[in-house]
Amino acid sequence: MLKNDNENEPENQIITPKVVGLDEAGRGPVIGPMVIAGVLLKMDNKENAKTFYDLDLKDSKKLSKKKRETLYKEIQKLAKVEKVIITAKEIDAQMNIINLNKIELNGFSSIINKFYKDIYGLDENKRDSGFLTYIDACSSNETSFSNQLKAKLINKNIDLIAEHKADDNYKIVSAASIIAKVNRDNIIDSYNEKYEALGYTIGSGYPSDPKTKKFLRQYLEDNKELPDIVRFSWNTTKKLLKEYNQENGNIDLKCENLLKWVKN
Repeated sequence: MLKNDNENEPENQIITPKVVGLDEAGRGPVIGPMVIAGVLLKMDNKENAKTFYDLDLKDSKKLSKKKRETLYKEIQKLAKVEKVIITAKEIDAQMNIINLNKIELNGFSSIINKFYKDIYGLDENKRDSGFLTYIDACSSNETSFSNQLKAKLINKNIDLIAEHKADDNYKIVSAASIIAKVNRDNIIDSYNEKYEALGYTIGSGYPSDPKTKKFLRQYLEDNKELPDIVRFSWNTTKKLLKEYNQENGNIDLKCENLLKWVKN
């Protein structure tokens, strides 16, 4: 009854006391952070909950920027919002030890634990079947993903539903998707503003974006380094560094991160 495609279900029949949705934005880009967001909605306030579920919530990628920003404000009025911002530098440091899925799991668990502590404190044994959490699973094995996530929670009994395309199927996850996307977009906009003043255009930050690829190459040629908004652990960056190093005869790169990744 919480699914996006079940619009005829009377929302005041939802009996779950608390619903949480989680999603991320910026998993794949070569520039900028990954933003993980969580949205908690208290269903016992029926009027508030109905207003929330009447919103035109969808996967953030299917909404215009203007629509996302409008919904962002509405979501914050109706629900509790938490976010974790993992910078490019932090991603690189963690990728030496764990993979991207585990980085994401750590972000999800920190938000769930924050919501839980705000409600129950540190009681590990509080059984509340109403604390229902929906997550857009980042692993192909949804069961394994759920089990790994539960292992990181204060209360291992919290009900989790981890699905692919949960941001399409559940409005609470769509809301988290919107929160994450708007926050990341704002960060990328600030990067573009900063670097445009220096004569560069970053673009979206995705490896497939010609503007982003041009920025990486041009900045490296001009400065013999890349800024710390770039993910050095990404294949796009490593390939660029190796090609550039070969073309220029093992030049003296300025940044230690560049030297490290050019050898990998």
